[in-house]
Amino acid sequence: MPVSLTIDIQELEKLKNYILATGLKRARPTNKYELLRIEDGNVKIIVYKTGKVVYNDTPESTAIIDKILQTEEAYTYVLGSDETGKGEWYGPLVVCCVAMAPAWIKKYRKLGIRDSKTLPKHKIIELAEMMKKDVIVKRFVVLEPKTYNEKYKEFRKEEKKLNELLAWAHSRAIKDTLGAITYDKARLVIDKFDVEKMYRRLYGVDSTNLDIIQKSKGETEIPVAAASILAKSRFEDSVDKLNERFNVKLRASSPSEIDPKILPYVAKIHFKNVQKYLKL
Repeated sequence: MPVSLTIDIQELEKLKNYILATGLKRARPTNKYELLRIEDGNVKIIVYKTGKVVYNDTPESTAIIDKILQTEEAYTYVLGSDETGKGEWYGPLVVCCVAMAPAWIKKYRKLGIRDSKTLPKHKIIELAEMMKKDVIVKRFVVLEPKTYNEKYKEFRKEEKKLNELLAWAHSRAIKDTLGAITYDKARLVIDKFDVEKMYRRLYGVDSTNLDIIQKSKGETEIPVAAASILAKSRFEDSVDKLNERFNVKLRASSPSEIDPKILPYVAKIHFKNVQKYLKL
């Protein structure tokens, strides 16, 4: 069964050097998207121009991938924080922070952990269930619609907008995760949305041995991708429970199809499509 992951330029160079050093046989690319193709006995590795690598799941191919994958050996842990639910009018806001030792990052790369937005629902659930059983540190902040609406109202009274609420939720998950680990040096990666507000919310966190990075497309980092999958799984589970509790089908409905009396319990009422219906 083929396995896929993404490598960076340094890892590609390591693969090329490994080919030269061992004399692995290269094959002619079969299409314009392939950058490199290796076919030698039990080894079959294809590198695409996008950086995606597909290889056959044999001990020989896996051993080569292990050799070229870089690890975050400088850190005891790498943390990733991500959220889901902010773009949906229904369901909760879920923030998850994950802390991984370097060995787990390498393992998850080989398992194809990536941004939850690129995965089908069944794969998200499958990967989330696997990670729930693994010995990695994970902390959640889940604002169910009723609580979310109350919290949003509090922030608006203080003339603070959604990004302030997001920064508050991320900082809570991050601080809870940092409190659960012991490290010599750690790296924290946050999927960037508002640098200033996020740093302000993290004020007081001891950054002596903690590198804090906010980056666009943070899900390219395995801990952030893992956090996105776990957050999405929790979101979907919560929506299922809301559907059952209130006898609705939130994913297939519009706010106008939901009883206004229960909207505050299933929807984010500041969304324009919800507001419009409530005013009517």
